[in-house]
Amino acid sequence: MALEDLEVNVGGTSIKGVWIAIVLTFGSTIGGGIWAASQFFSQLNEQSEAVIQATAQAEALAQRFDDLRKTNTDRLQGMDIKLSNMEQAMTAADVENLQGKLSELGANLMQIMDAQKELLDIRDRISNVEKTSGESEIKVNAKLESLSNLDKRLQKFERDMDDLWMAIDATNPLGGN
Repeated sequence: MALEDLEVNVGGTSIKGVWIAIVLTFGSTIGGGIWAASQFFSQLNEQSEAVIQATAQAEALAQRFDDLRKTNTDRLQGMDIKLSNMEQAMTAADVENLQGKLSELGANLMQIMDAQKELLDIRDRISNVEKTSGESEIKVNAKLESLSNLDKRLQKFERDMDDLWMAIDATNPLGGN
């Protein structure tokens, strides 16, 4: 059965198969066009909503960026003030001449170290002298005690001698003194 032989009766009107094919072709083309237009407008609508959301996000980001810029500007101004204060403090402290002063201080420290070594040597010598002095004092005290004992012995001998002379004088028949 061919399309030319096909015939449909609708409400008393007879429609040939060719016309049915042509109407179906136009109808499907028009339906496809409507569907494509619907899809296109749907995509446009989605894109429009996406653009609106992106615009809202961009505005929010722009606001955050402005806030961040303001915050960073404030921080940078604070840092500039701190740096300025530091530069003034460094100038007041004469940091540029600090290297010379540090080298002078290093030289002074070396002199102090050398003097300290000499003082340590002197301390050792004084310690040795104190030790020797202590030993000498002990010896002198021993000699003084020995001399004191000798003095006592000499006084005893002198007294004994005087007693002997007195005894000799007393026994002298010639009558001495």
